[in-house]
Amino acid sequence: MKILLTFLSILAGTLHASEPSVDSIDHSRPARYLEIAGSLGNRTQITSQALELKGDSDLATILNVLNWMDRNLKYDANRAYTWRNFHDAINEKTYGGCADQGIVCGVLLKGAGIPTVWVKTMDVSWIWDFKKGRPFKSWAGHVFLEVYVDKKWMLLDPGAKTIYKDYSPKARIMPGNRFAYHKGNDPKDMIMSLQWEEWKKQTETYFRSLDESLLPVDSAGGTVLSPQAFVIGNSPYYQAMTKMAGEMGLKVRKSFNSQYDKFLPESIGYMLLIETHNGVPIVPLDVLEKYFPGVSERLKNAGGTMKIGETTIMFLDFSRMLGEFGVENKAALKVESLDSSR
Repeated sequence: MKILLTFLSILAGTLHASEPSVDSIDHSRPARYLEIAGSLGNRTQITSQALELKGDSDLATILNVLNWMDRNLKYDANRAYTWRNFHDAINEKTYGGCADQGIVCGVLLKGAGIPTVWVKTMDVSWIWDFKKGRPFKSWAGHVFLEVYVDKKWMLLDPGAKTIYKDYSPKARIMPGNRFAYHKGNDPKDMIMSLQWEEWKKQTETYFRSLDESLLPVDSAGGTVLSPQAFVIGNSPYYQAMTKMAGEMGLKVRKSFNSQYDKFLPESIGYMLLIETHNGVPIVPLDVLEKYFPGVSERLKNAGGTMKIGETTIMFLDFSRMLGEFGVENKAALKVESLDSSR
């Protein structure tokens, strides 16, 4: 008997979480989605609160719920990765992100008589980065709600207080270029980002085998056929360098004057134009050295334009320029030095 109970316990744990699917919802029977799962809180208490927010129409009720949430919940990033149901969030008067924001909104709408379904999505850009093995800093997704209003399903983004009336539940690409991959009636069973480690494992498994033909084209995977440049400068100099790059047949991919550790690695292999005054670039030389070893010595001895690895670096010294933005020797800026640009 003990062995049997142990087996059943393991089996129950295995079956707890539903596999991600967008096909498990029967949109032809909206009344099914008035049910409030026990994991989300006490139905009687939720309904009592929800009925106080009921308006003259379903849309009015939705707005009342969203405004009530604004009055009673404050953002707290520390709550983003811990499971909390409706009562937890209300008692703590906080939400950590779109997941528990969606839980509170969803159960109140159900309690007020509006059928509601939770929709998990991931950003298309994140999906492509993950599938192509490209680095990413965060797990970027979002939770929407499908709500049955005026005898049709609509899409609600509680955080943005936006409802999309021209919506088909068959759609997979959501606002913000997000891919819908899981719909359900119980967020705890679905596994939200509030169940952080479990959610990451589920998300990895799902998208590793996802058919890429379901996704929009990978915009980060495109190859620009004209040479490109990065510009480091402050106003008005970066505008002058951008104009100059255009005259040289270059497309400026990014201009920046901060977050060097983020953007300098992206500039490797391209043309890099740097605002300089009396031989001193605005980006600290020790930062440049991290990504372009030897640049300090070469700048001191030669200055101007140099090639380090696959990157052509051009220090534009505005203290030596003629005219408003004219360059003293434009011949030095020939595109011939751009053979390594992509």
